[in-house]
Amino acid sequence: MNKEDWVDYFEAINGREPSAREVAEALAAGEFQNAAETDAEKSELVQESDQRVTEAAEAEPAQSSQLEQELAANQAKAQTESHQQVEQLKKKGKSYFVWFWEGLKRPEAQSSNSQLAYGLVTLALAALFLAAGLVNYINRIFTSIINMTIGGESFKINEPEAFSVVEDAVRTNFGLSKIIVVAVIVFIAYVIVTAVPALIHKFAAKSQEKVTFLWGKLIAYTPLLAVLNLLIFLLTFLTSNKLVVSSRYSYQIVSSFSSVGSDPFEGLSSVSHLIKEVPAIRSIQTVFIYLALLSVVSLAVLIVAFLANIKVSLGSLNNFYVRLLALLVFMLIIFFTTKSIAANLLGGLDGIKDSLTKLY
Repeated sequence: MNKEDWVDYFEAINGREPSAREVAEALAAGEFQNAAETDAEKSELVQESDQRVTEAAEAEPAQSSQLEQELAANQAKAQTESHQQVEQLKKKGKSYFVWFWEGLKRPEAQSSNSQLAYGLVTLALAALFLAAGLVNYINRIFTSIINMTIGGESFKINEPEAFSVVEDAVRTNFGLSKIIVVAVIVFIAYVIVTAVPALIHKFAAKSQEKVTFLWGKLIAYTPLLAVLNLLIFLLTFLTSNKLVVSSRYSYQIVSSFSSVGSDPFEGLSSVSHLIKEVPAIRSIQTVFIYLALLSVVSLAVLIVAFLANIKVSLGSLNNFYVRLLALLVFMLIIFFTTKSIAANLLGGLDGIKDSLTKLY
């Protein structure tokens, strides 16, 4: 406290004013401070406070500037990395299309360069195109049946609710999910067929090269396979999705296609006879012929490349017998693949049949 406060306190306690000696003793004891000292301390405290505020104010822009610089550096780094990734993807994409085009122009059973990743991508595309073609062909056949117009009347107009149920059944059983399942089956078959020659070469010739490296050299022909399967898919759109027929054929058409699910051979035989009688559904036959021809060519590409890539002997078996055994393996792969696809597609027919049974 200051001197005035101490004097007031002394007078309140003792009831009199302090003497000069008592004032001096109290000052020496530190019971109060001179006004000059108090003002000096206050001034010092104010200066220290001002100095701290000034330092904080000066430090804040510096810290803010540092943070901004760090953020800018991080953003620049992220943009650079993103740009590099985009450029790498562009480069890989360009390299793939160059490889694809070269393989399409000059198909080879075996290439000097190993491009396993490109080959597998192309096999996946080929499998997807083939699966989409098969499923789309069947889908359009059934769509044409439910869109059939007989004597100016149609199922869609006369029974819209039933039409919607059947249409949903066709889309469900022969839609995207079916394409994916069939594509997986075909892709697995392609992988096995293309990998077998690499495995035979690896173990028969005791090659020092990795199986994956050999495999990548033996799939240079896959662009041709993918293009053929793409043509198969595109040709399916030539199948009409509407039928305009005479009333005398309506029952035959429905019963013929319905019998395919229960007895495929009898049903297909009935459909083939029906095609000859009903001009409106000849597009189904025409497209089927084109699809069959392209499928044979696609299969021939696989067989030629498969056998051409087997150039080794196994023990006492010369190359002729090795190729013969490999061909038997190839036929077994195709057999089980075809059987799996047929079972899957017939399952879709059963699904449509069940929907019709519930409807009627």
